[in-house]
Amino acid sequence: MADTGTPIKKYRFGPTVFPTVQIHSAQTDCPVSTLNKNVIHAFGRLFFTVLCIFGLLWTTVADAQTVKIGVLAFRPKPETLKQWTPLAKVLKRSIPQHDFIIEAYNYPELESAVINKQVDFVLTNPAHFVLLSRRLGVSAPLATLVVEDNGVPLSTFGGVVVTRADRTDLQQLTDLKGKTVSSPDTGSFGGYQTQAYELALQGISVSKDISLLIVGMPHDNAVKAVLDGRADAGFVRSGLLESMEREGKVKASQLRILNQQQEPRFPLLLSTRLYPEWPFAALPHANENISRHVASALFVLEEDTAAVHAMNIHGFSTPMDYTQVENLLRELRLPPFDKTPEFTLHDVWTRYYWQSVSAVSVGLVILLLAVSLFLTNRSLKAKRLQLESEIRIRRGLLEALGEGVYGADYSGRCIFINPAALRMLGFSEQEVIGNDQHALFHHHRPDGTEYPGYDCPVRLSQIDGETRSSEDWFWRKDGTGFPVAITVSPNRTNAGEIGAVVVFHDITERKRHDERIRHLAQHDTLTDLPNRALLKDRLQQALSYSKRDNQRIAVLFIDLDRFKPINDKLGHIVGDWLLKEAANRMRACVRESDTVARVGGDEFVVLLRTVENEEDAVMVAEKIRNVLNKPFELAQQSLQISCSIGLALFPEHAQSENELLDYADIAMYQAKQLGRDKVQVFSPECNKQR
Repeated sequence: MADTGTPIKKYRFGPTVFPTVQIHSAQTDCPVSTLNKNVIHAFGRLFFTVLCIFGLLWTTVADAQTVKIGVLAFRPKPETLKQWTPLAKVLKRSIPQHDFIIEAYNYPELESAVINKQVDFVLTNPAHFVLLSRRLGVSAPLATLVVEDNGVPLSTFGGVVVTRADRTDLQQLTDLKGKTVSSPDTGSFGGYQTQAYELALQGISVSKDISLLIVGMPHDNAVKAVLDGRADAGFVRSGLLESMEREGKVKASQLRILNQQQEPRFPLLLSTRLYPEWPFAALPHANENISRHVASALFVLEEDTAAVHAMNIHGFSTPMDYTQVENLLRELRLPPFDKTPEFTLHDVWTRYYWQSVSAVSVGLVILLLAVSLFLTNRSLKAKRLQLESEIRIRRGLLEALGEGVYGADYSGRCIFINPAALRMLGFSEQEVIGNDQHALFHHHRPDGTEYPGYDCPVRLSQIDGETRSSEDWFWRKDGTGFPVAITVSPNRTNAGEIGAVVVFHDITERKRHDERIRHLAQHDTLTDLPNRALLKDRLQQALSYSKRDNQRIAVLFIDLDRFKPINDKLGHIVGDWLLKEAANRMRACVRESDTVARVGGDEFVVLLRTVENEEDAVMVAEKIRNVLNKPFELAQQSLQISCSIGLALFPEHAQSENELLDYADIAMYQAKQLGRDKVQVFSPECNKQR
């Protein structure tokens, strides 16, 4: 190419010199092609360098992600986190470019975390893993947990059926028929499903033959229910009883195992077959490279003796076969095998090919006839579409409403109802439409008495044409009732008949909230005894009834002796416990119709609504004094208090509630002056000595 004489200028950017070329116009002999190739190469190198830096930064940010491991907490969550937190530290040392966090969940929480991709790996029981795998796409296990007991590695576990040692009527699994059995959760493999399978093999259905008491996680709750007498027996996973005994929560002499199995290489208590231990699995969204490194770290975990000792495990092994677990779940028809398999249109087409072809052919013929009919009735179609549009709009409005809405004709039969109403009532639309709404879900009052149809607000609004708003009571299909706020508006049809439109919503939570506020306003927050305000209200009522029926009532003013030194020495926690125990003892000394109230720090008042004479009141007071004199046992420590009790009677001593309380208080102080631990009946001399 000929030299055009164009001047070339050079500019320096760092260490690189970039030539610049002045580009000629269209009249010059050399257009854009006169650019020096060095310019292109230089800018190319610069662009490639920027891309490399950006990619390196992006890789660094991506590598720094936090990896979360969700662990099912079959023991209390704090204990679960304490056990498995060392695993995060081990993985961090093995894979330093990532941070690892352990999260403890119960069953619903873990499933929610998997659905919302809040965890990358899960460690859960075998049945729960099968459920997560089938429904939420959790991958095949990376490894299987290997626990350790007295130096023996265990890669299998099972279930235990436990009862109290004194229950001689329970000797074998068949004795559980008709009994109450506690379980942490029906989704617990070691705490329900393995035992249910053993019972099924012996012809016992847990759902039909046993009263199941679900106590919630952790498994410790099932053992506590047995020891408390709330359950005859309990289902827990193997290893739990040994752990609770080591922690001092139970004694081996308190419990006995039903259907105890003797497995040569399994040293723990056992009532069922053995199954593979918990799987460690990755979620579909987990990084494959991270998954490989995590699996590698798990397989060599047993070499880190400090870590496995802290986690109280032996380590992890290659994944075991969980087919045995799936077979158990299928046999018991438990999730995810609790539903009948769906029969799809593809299945129909494959199995009934020629019948389907015939049906399609007939359908095409019918379609052609329908099109022909449609074309000949264009005007009718337009009207129908308009009507359908209006219906859709109205239905859409009804479906969008969060309140229940239904309509009734002049005879009270339901003519429409929206989905919100159906959800609250538990009926299907077919069960409601055409039936008497009052007879269907408005038939009785909350106390169970019959609700006459002539008092139904729908009927009343149809008669007088007035709109009514009130609180009422509806009944669900399952027989349970609930309070509602209801508005009934009359609706006159074109034929002159008067129907009604009813709008309602469930006010159960509002009622419960109001009742809770009322209870808190009238009860002591520590002991849950009536407070001074509720005591005065009940005392006023008792005086009214006593004056009307010419009866005698008594008021006991009780002050705990030697409580303050205990509270000051051992702290408020012990003091609060002592007050609650004292309240329970006093409550057990009186009748259901009587009242025990807390009116001060260590002061209580007992209202005896009816007493025959002064001796009866003194007898109750002595009973309370004696029961409070008994030692209070707390953590192998015996606490000793007493009480001073003042007693005043109506009508002998006082005529009003204030006088009764004041005179009983005066008598109580007289009892203290006489040396405490006494019952003192009010007398005018007490008033003078105060």
